[in-house]
Amino acid sequence: MFINSPGSYLDGTRLVAPRAAPPTLPDGRYLHWDELRYREPPNGLSPEEWWVELRMARANQAQAIEPMSTCHGKPFSIVPLPSLHRDLHAFDRTNLSDKILGALGHADAKAEYRVRQLIEESISSSVLEGARPTTRELARQMLRERRAPTSRDERMIVNNLRAMERIRELHAIGTQLRLEHFLELHRILGEDALEVDGAAGVLRGPEHEVTVSDHEENVWHIPPDANGIEQRVEALLRFANGVEEPSGAFVHPIVRAVVAHFWVGYEHPFRDGNGRMARALYYWCMLRAGYEVAEFLSISGPIDRAPRAYYLAYAYTETDGGDLTYFVLHQLAVMRAALEELLAHLTARSQRLRALAELVASFDRLNHRQRSLLEHARRHPMEGQSIDGHATSHGVHYMTARNDLAELETLGLMLSKRVRKVKRYYPAQTLLTSAGANQKP
Repeated sequence: MFINSPGSYLDGTRLVAPRAAPPTLPDGRYLHWDELRYREPPNGLSPEEWWVELRMARANQAQAIEPMSTCHGKPFSIVPLPSLHRDLHAFDRTNLSDKILGALGHADAKAEYRVRQLIEESISSSVLEGARPTTRELARQMLRERRAPTSRDERMIVNNLRAMERIRELHAIGTQLRLEHFLELHRILGEDALEVDGAAGVLRGPEHEVTVSDHEENVWHIPPDANGIEQRVEALLRFANGVEEPSGAFVHPIVRAVVAHFWVGYEHPFRDGNGRMARALYYWCMLRAGYEVAEFLSISGPIDRAPRAYYLAYAYTETDGGDLTYFVLHQLAVMRAALEELLAHLTARSQRLRALAELVASFDRLNHRQRSLLEHARRHPMEGQSIDGHATSHGVHYMTARNDLAELETLGLMLSKRVRKVKRYYPAQTLLTSAGANQKP
């Protein structure tokens, strides 16, 4: 575990810094005392003096998150760094519709990639909370084909997808997220998938002992007392819905989504499943603010690959006077990583489709769904594609999916056979003859 920072610049103390100092290191890094104390201070200062300078600079620039501060009776704020503004501006300008169209040449690819994101986020968010599917590909197949889960791990993944689909439904009807919806989402996420019996859709009470700890039983966080929790959750939802305080400063919508994510983790309103709810509320905030980019990014994947950084971002905020800058910077880095992964996938997908066009004489007459299915089948020849899975992947009716596959079989590009009463389609040998056919994405 790390050492708490000495002193607090948000506790009402007013120190005079010995010199004007920026809130970051010269290279732009925004370090917590846990990391700063190992570095050489400038101008002969002691580490503690250097830390006071940085914290005073941050205090002078900090923007309070008033709803959260008022709700919890302690300060929470963000330092509006230039790097933070640059990242937010970059996401404001991101047009994934154009990028997908440019890479794949077909507007219908948006529907496919939206489904892909929902599936990937459902799996990654579950894995982050301890689910261990047999393989990710089998988990994807289960979700695409709407197969009933056969284990608690699979149930967790299915529940995540159902919750995200429910969020999209609520967004589509233009409602604000109310407490009843919040509890409904937790019931969906928690159905037969929580470690605590009877906890789904029920706020924790004073009789419940809840702490946040890791696999080594290190305690990272003790949530606020449960008394008054319903009122605090309602304050959180007002913030997530974008209800501005009369005298409050403007909070960028992406920052609002990230803070709402943190707020759920800090409040820990349920006895289990809070991480999944935090990421679900982030998704809600992004959709509500009109950020199409949220529909195509899976943030849980990058988090799962570096979970300690995720937990530290929470812990640094709590141990440094409620400075949310640490968590916002971490989540913006996660979003950048997720975007880079998506763009890399689009680039590789575009290259594979060009190779497929050279191989398949009838490529030009195929629709986007059929091209996508052939490209996937070449890389996963043993998997087999079902009509239901194809329909889910592209958001089309069963008959449309059946016609797609039947035409591919007529063209000699796919072969069908019954597997456990389900008709599955496999690539014909023609598709497997070119170099690189079995390369993974």
